Amino acid sequence: MKHVLATLAGLIVVLAAAPVIAAPSDPASATKPNILLVLTDDIGWGDYGCYDPKGKIPSPNIDRLAREGMRFTNAHTPAGLCAPTRYTMLTGNYPWRGRSPGGTWGYNVPSQLRPGQRTVADLLRGAGYRTAMYGKAGTGGFWQAAKGPKPHAPLAPIEWGFDYSFLIPRGHQSPPHAFFENGVEVPMQWDTSLVGQRLLDKANRFLDDHLAANKSEGRERPFYMHVCTDGSHSPYVPAPFLGGVPLKGATKMTAHTDMVYETDILAGQLVEALQRRGLLDNTLLVITSDNGGLPYERNYGHDAVAGLRGRKGFIFEGGHRVPFIVRWPGKVQAGSVRNQVIGTHDLVATALELAGVKAGDKQCLDAVSLLPVLLGKQDDAQPIRESLLVQSSPGRDANDDGGFTGGDVEIDEESGVKASHKADKKPRLAKNAASDHMAHAILAGEWKLLIDMANRPAALYHLSDDPSEQKNLISDPAQAERVKHMNETYRTIRASRRSTPIP
Repeated sequence: MKHVLATLAGLIVVLAAAPVIAAPSDPASATKPNILLVLTDDIGWGDYGCYDPKGKIPSPNIDRLAREGMRFTNAHTPAGLCAPTRYTMLTGNYPWRGRSPGGTWGYNVPSQLRPGQRTVADLLRGAGYRTAMYGKAGTGGFWQAAKGPKPHAPLAPIEWGFDYSFLIPRGHQSPPHAFFENGVEVPMQWDTSLVGQRLLDKANRFLDDHLAANKSEGRERPFYMHVCTDGSHSPYVPAPFLGGVPLKGATKMTAHTDMVYETDILAGQLVEALQRRGLLDNTLLVITSDNGGLPYERNYGHDAVAGLRGRKGFIFEGGHRVPFIVRWPGKVQAGSVRNQVIGTHDLVATALELAGVKAGDKQCLDAVSLLPVLLGKQDDAQPIRESLLVQSSPGRDANDDGGFTGGDVEIDEESGVKASHKADKKPRLAKNAASDHMAHAILAGEWKLLIDMANRPAALYHLSDDPSEQKNLISDPAQAERVKHMNETYRTIRASRRSTPIP
């Protein structure tokens, strides 16, 4: 238990000398809420019962959080793939503002964060928060192997501003198959089925050490936890139990659906961990996903995208419309639903406003605070943001929805294309995944304009009437001015230094 305390103690000295653009921490920090983000992997809009009652995967814990909090029905990841979204959830920036427009997956490669870009953890730490990150990183950076030379660059989690981290650099699907604690490899036998349990154990330990550190310091500092689950990404290897709850075979469908169910169990276990320690009532808890779902089990009656077109990796709604649930007792109205367009990375601006952080004009460039909506000061009729940009995975054009009809799929994330899928009729492989060789979209209210790889408007959809994107209105003369305006807005944002107000 001393491992986190030692890390925290060492960081006190560092923070004392570090320049911080934030309100100074003081005893009033006790009034700031803890923040817990659970960022799931490949969870679609229809994977939880609170979004699609016809779904077949049990989700009692997620559904309960929705009943106790606010459920957003029009939340979108800025990318249809994990790595670019993971960068946005750390920074509040669109993916193309990072080192690689399509995201950075590599191990011991330069981070997706450009020099000078700071994470939400780094900024919150300056406002008195203790910060921790668990699970799949997926944003590049340098790591210290158990054996071998030490990288010349700062280790990734420290560079990103986390007091403590327990991470898998590229996820359990890619080498190195190992955990890294504070950037240093932990020698242990790898077992994919135990990833969820190990993350849960380490999160519990951090909470204990956090309370012990508060007691030692004589003040109540809040925490920020960035928990990235990984089990619902292939390969799907369910353990017999997670936290004592039966898992393997529990859904009576496939190993994939068992691992989707694992995210529900893990969320429930984290809530119980907070409750046991008296931390739940002062914690803002957010559940969302890194991209859209994978509708493998339609033959079982379960549709991960709930009738939407496309899936993970694609520019259509199934690729980027995801669950987004916020629970904050006494602040967020229980059982409330909001339908405005939001980006999942808007959480970054929200967290900064909650903490009283003034990030400056070079940070959090594309996120809008959701706080007025969460606190009931902005109703559903008022847009939260004027527009939102979304991108596909590299190699997916605006006319490509994969022709998916069901069955098994394996997507190579670094190329953004299938490894093997006979039903995928239009595979498109980017020659350079680091280039901007992908489709884009701009959402504005009820409307969505798709931009193809040649940077031309390709499709226009009125989502309130056509959520499954079946009727392309791009050639409708009545919509010519709308297409022109949305295209100009898209181009303006792409050329801008920032697209949202300074947080």
